[in-house]
Amino acid sequence: MSALRFIGTRLAQLAVVVLAVTLLFYWMLNLLPGNPCVAAFGGAATQEQIAECEQDRNLGDPVIVQWAKWGGDVLTGDFGKSYLTGRTFGEAISNALPRTLLLLAYSQLLALGLAIPLGLWSGYRQGSVGDRAITGGAFALLSAPVFVVGLVLILLFAVKLDWFDLSGYQPISEGLVSHFKVMFLPSVALAAGLLPIYLRLLRTDVIGTLQEDFVGTARAKGLPVRMVLLRHVLRPSSFTLLTIFGIQAAQAVNGAIVVEFLFDLDGVGSLLVSWVAAREFLLVQTLVALIAAVFVTVTTIVDLVYSALDPRVRRR
Repeated sequence: MSALRFIGTRLAQLAVVVLAVTLLFYWMLNLLPGNPCVAAFGGAATQEQIAECEQDRNLGDPVIVQWAKWGGDVLTGDFGKSYLTGRTFGEAISNALPRTLLLLAYSQLLALGLAIPLGLWSGYRQGSVGDRAITGGAFALLSAPVFVVGLVLILLFAVKLDWFDLSGYQPISEGLVSHFKVMFLPSVALAAGLLPIYLRLLRTDVIGTLQEDFVGTARAKGLPVRMVLLRHVLRPSSFTLLTIFGIQAAQAVNGAIVVEFLFDLDGVGSLLVSWVAAREFLLVQTLVALIAAVFVTVTTIVDLVYSALDPRVRRR
């Protein structure tokens, strides 16, 4: 399959996914009990204000019509705005999105930075005391919810030891030290759920790759163990890890919602929760569409990298 045809297919899939996800989500939002306009005003609105709100939001139309009108506005560049504050989607997301992207990037770097060397060593020393300790620790982390890990980190390193701050997000422009002290603990909390998944997958594939003939040949040549693992074992053992990385990178937004709330980062997750609570359906719809688009984009990039690592994929 040519690169252009592959990208065209993925763009078509992106459109279908966004349409399906946003329609389903819009229908689910409309199943929530109560009047969104009454909820938005907190019960203090007059009948005239409620009627005006319902007209502006097209609440009298069927769900499919409301969704279609939202889609038409998005295609013309109108991504919606808050009915209460008047802030547009772009104004709200411009502050929240960089915080969430940095949190996701830091957590993935931490998870992969630890999972790759630990997975290689654990697979190479299968059955050893160190291997059992690593796999046992991975299972313990995998069974711990994100909010529990986050609370433990807060109590130990921020409250008791006072090594890190809980003062809310600090941009890099305010200084790398301040930024690091704020972002390190939430990144560790989110990475704690990703690390055991990556580690276990890589360890399993390393054990299988070590049984291959080409690895035996490399060993017979007298190559150092480090060179055998890095040059001959890591690449063929990383295909499953790469696939799962694409899925987890997109789904990590779910964990980011909890982490952002615990550490007061006010990212995309916090924004989504506040908009759902305020019944800002148009803004929620646009944000859901953005998350769906990011999901498909990340998986597409992973597929491209996968084909670059495995020549057999390029020949299909």
